[in-house]
Amino acid sequence: MVIVRVSEALVRPGMVDEFLAVLIALVATFPAQYDGLLDHEVLVDRADRTRVRYVSRWAEEASLVAYAGEDWATTPVTFPDEDRYLTGPLELTHFNEVADI
Repeated sequence: MVIVRVSEALVRPGMVDEFLAVLIALVATFPAQYDGLLDHEVLVDRADRTRVRYVSRWAEEASLVAYAGEDWATTPVTFPDEDRYLTGPLELTHFNEVADI
């Protein structure tokens, strides 16, 4: 069963472009680093550019443990100094992919 992981960040006004540059450079390395990462994307809310989501699809739970640790379901993965960009902690959500449509 595929697990979809969504991390949502609320970025400080004026820091969105810098945050996106750092985030995109970091996650670009993930496919080579993490087996089981099926695909991923960075999304920016069209109505509010300060709302950014990183969405990743994982083949199974073991892959998520290798990426995010044993507390993968409750603890977001962050990068160094990330909090200086954000207005609060990341929000983390997981979904089970039920079928291709």
